[in-house]
Amino acid sequence: MPLALVTTTLVSYAGRSLPVPNAVMITKNLNNKKHKVRLFTASDNKTLLFSVDGVEGKQYTLFVFDLEGKLVIQSAIRNRETGILPEISAGNYQYEVLVEDTKVENGQLKIK
Repeated sequence: MPLALVTTTLVSYAGRSLPVPNAVMITKNLNNKKHKVRLFTASDNKTLLFSVDGVEGKQYTLFVFDLEGKLVIQSAIRNRETGILPEISAGNYQYEVLVEDTKVENGQLKIK
């Protein structure tokens, strides 16, 4: 089920600020109920956050790839932590979340 997070950015136009919608859309292909993975934007609507509510003491690693398979971002957190990801350019990406060597979630990430 696709999850859409809509954010707004202001740009200057003829001396005025106009809202320009940005969107982070996440489509999950594999979802594990034992490991609740969340990708969401912070209150500044630019910063992407990564958190997991899963197995105590485990380390979760998020991998974000461009459509050519090149690793764009890698972030590792422990259970019930939140990781801050650097700003990602607009585009389409694939992501995977692993705990140890086991894939617990994957899907597509679209940033407009």
